[in-house]
Amino acid sequence: MSEDRNSASISGAGVINGGTYTRISISGAGKVTGDVTAEELRISGAGKVLGRAEATQITASGSAVFANDVIAEEMRVSGSARVEGRAKVKELKCSGTFKASGSISSEYIKTTGDLRVGGDVEAEIFKATGGFRIEGLLSADRVEIHIGGRCHAKEIGGERIQVARGGWKEKGILLDGLIKLFTGGGNAELVTQQIEGDEISLEDTTAEVVRGTRIDIGPGCHIARVEYSESLHVDADAVVKEKVKV
Repeated sequence: MSEDRNSASISGAGVINGGTYTRISISGAGKVTGDVTAEELRISGAGKVLGRAEATQITASGSAVFANDVIAEEMRVSGSARVEGRAKVKELKCSGTFKASGSISSEYIKTTGDLRVGGDVEAEIFKATGGFRIEGLLSADRVEIHIGGRCHAKEIGGERIQVARGGWKEKGILLDGLIKLFTGGGNAELVTQQIEGDEISLEDTTAEVVRGTRIDIGPGCHIARVEYSESLHVDADAVVKEKVKV
């Protein structure tokens, strides 16, 4: 381990004290013992931050655990990261596994891996091409979901909401089986209690209520009730039990 006033790094095993740093790098197995502020926090091995983490940029390409809240301008996860508090990240990009026990607040979220959130997710733009599970509300001005696994949110709200089946759906039984294998079985679809927005376009979605201005219910959807104010289109390969113009 090396440490000076401005930076600290662990390439084997070691401990870094909490404090203010320019750069922290953990490429072995290490932990930060308290609250930390840094311009750059990089974990490519196995690292744990025991306090609150605040950084301009956080990169997790190994296994990272944050025992408290995380605040960052940018966070990139290509390995695995777990936040046991809340995450306030201006730009979050995940191609690995990201888990947050609390809520996530962001301007831009892009996930192509596996996202698990114990609370709400609030963003201006939310893009997902992998699987996710959000126990609370997913709220974003723009929601774009290309289903690449099992997707779940308690409720979804936004101005423009688009849910489309992944490309695997068109490529036959083999890829269908592989998706089920890697997502733990079950159908690759979006399941939610309620979707509410202005413009809504859905495929492979199961919901109790869909409420909006202009709604397109595409193939593979199972909706109990649709409430619309201007227009509604329902595909022949979709099931809508109740349609109400309000």
